[in-house]
Amino acid sequence: MTEFTHTNPGNNIEEKLRILERRVNHLESIMGIEWVGDKAVGQPPEATAEVSQAEHAESRIMEYGLAWLGSIVFLFGIVFLVAYVESSGSYTLANSIGYVSVVAFLALSYFLRHSFPALVHVLRICGLLLLYYVTLKLHFFTGHPLIANQWPALMLLLAIIAWQLYHAWQGNSEFLAGIAVTLLIATAIFFDTTPVTLALLTLTSLASLVLFYRQAWWKLHIYALFMVYLTHWLWLFGNPFMGHPLRLVASPQDNIIFLFSYAVIYASSIFIPKTKLPGNTALISVSVGNALAFSILLLIITPEFYRASYVPIFSAISVLCLLFAVLLKMRSSRDFAPATYAVYGFMAMSIALYHISGLPDAYLLLVLQSFLVVSMALWFRSKIIVVANTFLFISILLIYLIASESIDTINFTFAFTALATARILNWQRERLTLKTEMFRNTYLLCAFFMILYSLNKALPSHYVTLAWTATAFGFFFLSIWLHNKKYRYLSVLTIIVTGGHLFFVDLGQMSTGFRVIAFLVFALISIGVSVYYTKRIRKK
Repeated sequence: MTEFTHTNPGNNIEEKLRILERRVNHLESIMGIEWVGDKAVGQPPEATAEVSQAEHAESRIMEYGLAWLGSIVFLFGIVFLVAYVESSGSYTLANSIGYVSVVAFLALSYFLRHSFPALVHVLRICGLLLLYYVTLKLHFFTGHPLIANQWPALMLLLAIIAWQLYHAWQGNSEFLAGIAVTLLIATAIFFDTTPVTLALLTLTSLASLVLFYRQAWWKLHIYALFMVYLTHWLWLFGNPFMGHPLRLVASPQDNIIFLFSYAVIYASSIFIPKTKLPGNTALISVSVGNALAFSILLLIITPEFYRASYVPIFSAISVLCLLFAVLLKMRSSRDFAPATYAVYGFMAMSIALYHISGLPDAYLLLVLQSFLVVSMALWFRSKIIVVANTFLFISILLIYLIASESIDTINFTFAFTALATARILNWQRERLTLKTEMFRNTYLLCAFFMILYSLNKALPSHYVTLAWTATAFGFFFLSIWLHNKKYRYLSVLTIIVTGGHLFFVDLGQMSTGFRVIAFLVFALISIGVSVYYTKRIRKK
C-alpha cells in the first residue's frame, strides 16, 4: 500500500514569506533604507552608488596599495641588509641572506595564494626582483665576486629572466613580462661589452616579437621597441650608466648589423593574424616607431662611421623595403603596411640617388623617380603613397628653386613631371579612391609655375611674352581636347600673368618690332578666348 506524505500548504507559504522578508531587509540595509512609520527614508540610489564606489576605491588602495608599499619597503630593507653584511666583509653570508630572503618571499606567496591573491602577486614580483639582484651581485658591482668569470654569471641572469618570462606566459601577465624585458635590457647595460650588449638587445627584440605573436601583448612590444633603440643609443654614446664619459664611441664595431636586425624583427610584427590583433593602431605605432628610431640612429652613425658606404647602405634599405612592400601587398591583409614600407623605401632611394650623382644632377633623377612612385601607388591603390610623393615632390622643387642654379633640362623636367602626374591622378582617380582634387591641383599649379619659369629662363627676354602667350593657348587647347575645365583656368591665369609681364616688364625692354608682335598675338589670344566663352555661355 502506497503512503502519501501530507504537507500543510500554509506552513510552506509562511516559510517562504519569512525568507523573502529577510532578503528584502538585507537589500534595504545595503541600500541604507530605513522605515519610519509607513515612509521609507535613507540614501538615494545615486548616493548609495557613490558610497559603494568610494568603498571600492578604499578597498583597492588598502588591498593593493599597501601590499605594494609594504613589499617594496621590505625588499629595500633586505637589499640594505645584504649591503651592510657585505660591507663588514662577510660576502658569503650576505649572499646567503639574499637567497634565503628570496625563498621566504616565494614560500610566503605560495602558502598565501588562496587567501590573499593581491599580496601574493606583489610578493612573487618582489621575490623575483630580489633573486635577480642577489645573482647580479655574484659578479657585478662587488669588490669580491663569488663568481670570477662573467659568463657563468650572465647565464644565471638569463636563466632567471627566462624563468620570469615563462611565469608571465603561464600566468598571462603582460606586466610581469614587462619586468622581465626591463631586466634583460638592464643586463645588456650592466655587461658593458659591445657584442654581448647588442646581442642581448637583439634577443630582447626577438622575445617581445614572440610574445606579441603568441599573446598579442602590443603594449609590451612597443615598450621593448623603445627600450631596445634607446639602449642602442646609450651604447653609441659610450654607455654613461656604467660611468663612461658621454661621447660617441670610437669605432662602429659592426653595430649597423644589429641595427638592421632590430628593424627587421620589428617589421615582422606586421604578419600577426587579425584573429590575434584585429585593429591596426598598435601595428601602425610599431611601424612608425621602428622607422623613426632606426632612421635617427642611422643618421647618427652613417656620417660618422660609414661615410664611404652611404650609397650601398641606403640602396640596400631601398631594395629591402620595396621588396618587403611587394611581399606585404601579396601576403598581408593590412592595407596600410605595403604603402608605409614603400614610402620608406623611396625615401632611402632618394638619399642614395643624391649621393650617386650629387647636386644639381641628382634633381633630374629625383624628379623622374616620381613616376616610379606614382606607378607603385597605382598598383597598390594607395593614397598614402600619393600623399608622400606630393610632399617629396614639392620639397625637392622648393630646395631646387632656393638652393640651386637654374638648369633648363631640370626646369622642364619638373614641369613635365608635374603635368604628367596630374594627368595620371585624374585618369586613375577611381583606382586610387581619391575623394579630393587637392593633390591633382597641387601638381597642376606646380606645372603652371614651372612652365612659365622654365620658358623665362630658357628664352631671350623679348621672346618670353610670346612663349607665355603660346602656353596660354596650349592650356586652352588641352581644356577643349580633354574636356577639362581646370586647363581653362590655367589658360586664363596664364593670360593674366602674361598681360602683367607685357605691361610692366616688356614695355621698357623690347624693341618696337617685337613689342608690336607681342601685343598683337596677346590681343588675338585674349579675344579668341573671350569669343569662345561668349559662345559657350550662350549655348548653355
